[in-house]
Amino acid sequence: MSPYIKMPRQVVRATIVLCLGAAAFGLWLGNKSVPSETDVIEAGAALFVAETGGDEMDCVGVPGTGLVWIAVRCGGDADARVYLFSRQGTLMAPDGGPEA
Repeated sequence: MSPYIKMPRQVVRATIVLCLGAAAFGLWLGNKSVPSETDVIEAGAALFVAETGGDEMDCVGVPGTGLVWIAVRCGGDADARVYLFSRQGTLMAPDGGPEA
């Protein structure tokens, strides 16, 4: 007697199709929820415009450190503001923690 159990081809094919479908759905869902750098910089610029009435062209995005993904720096010397964003695109507090 063989130590291997023969599985019907239909079951093997169905299992492969289901695994590939689940993998494709997971990739689609994961990519859908992650914002781009442009989205984050535009969100920071929109906050700056809403808070100060300044120009969104005065904003620039720079790489963050630690938990901060992107820091959006806006304004000149008088009205300078920095908005910190996490990898999920959420606004963080100035100390690098979650916004309350």
